[in-house]
Amino acid sequence: MSLDLRHLRAFAVLGSELHFRRASERLRVAQPALSKTIQQLEDHLGTPLLRRSTRRVELTEAGRIFLIETAGIGAQIDHAVERARKAARGVRGELRVAYTDFAINGALPHFLRSFNEAHPDIYLDLIFMPTIHQHEAILRHRIDIGFLYGVSNQQLIGSLPFDDNNYVAILPADHPLAERKQLTLKDLQNEKFVFGTGDSWMIFRNQVFSECRARGFLPEVSLEATSSDGIFGLVIAGAGVAIYSSAIGNMPRQGLAIRQLVDMDAKLPITAVWERGNSSEELAVFLHFLRRFRPLAR
Repeated sequence: MSLDLRHLRAFAVLGSELHFRRASERLRVAQPALSKTIQQLEDHLGTPLLRRSTRRVELTEAGRIFLIETAGIGAQIDHAVERARKAARGVRGELRVAYTDFAINGALPHFLRSFNEAHPDIYLDLIFMPTIHQHEAILRHRIDIGFLYGVSNQQLIGSLPFDDNNYVAILPADHPLAERKQLTLKDLQNEKFVFGTGDSWMIFRNQVFSECRARGFLPEVSLEATSSDGIFGLVIAGAGVAIYSSAIGNMPRQGLAIRQLVDMDAKLPITAVWERGNSSEELAVFLHFLRRFRPLAR
């Protein structure tokens, strides 16, 4: 008997479930067929991979080692199948592109659309990822390039300024301060604030707090949200005001008033980052296009 993918898939699922019925349901095969497949695999290897009893299934030491050593084979084959199918459709490669809220609400969608039109043979796998996680993801090869908030100074990371925006205040449309065309950050010192929470917003939040402290106050946080849409919804509901990027002008919301903060000269930079040692041909094409397109180069 020759070993094939069917045997490896069956053992991988059974090794994770350690339960024949659940494994057969995941594989969509009958339990007797699964048992036969595992027996064929054990016969081929010349050693038991499982200890079976009426109550439980356990891996032998040989089974544990075999499961570890073959864990990535199925994923690699699935990846190869997908690459072949994409090649048949004229797609020669792919790039994993990470983005943040500020990036995707700014100039990034226009750039990605232009790139797709110019290079339909390169598939872009878009992944939302907080700024704080993008450097690690690049160095661990989980993504190829990211668009993050802020700047990057890591030695192994290449970077390119992509876009920047101003800080703005967002208020409920019926808020008294919405009657004014421009505001200062100091004008908001007696207001309650809505902020983003968690890793996704930590760097931006620290920057806003620093700006407020420089003006002699700390914002009173009333509620927090995990996404831009959540922040906008809470502001519209009257939970407080918020500081955001002027990129919000690209996605106006009914019920919100957007006002320029004339005393905040700082910008919200969006930076493209990638691993310097990444020799991907697709990444080289992407970076060449990026250098010609990026708004800050205009």
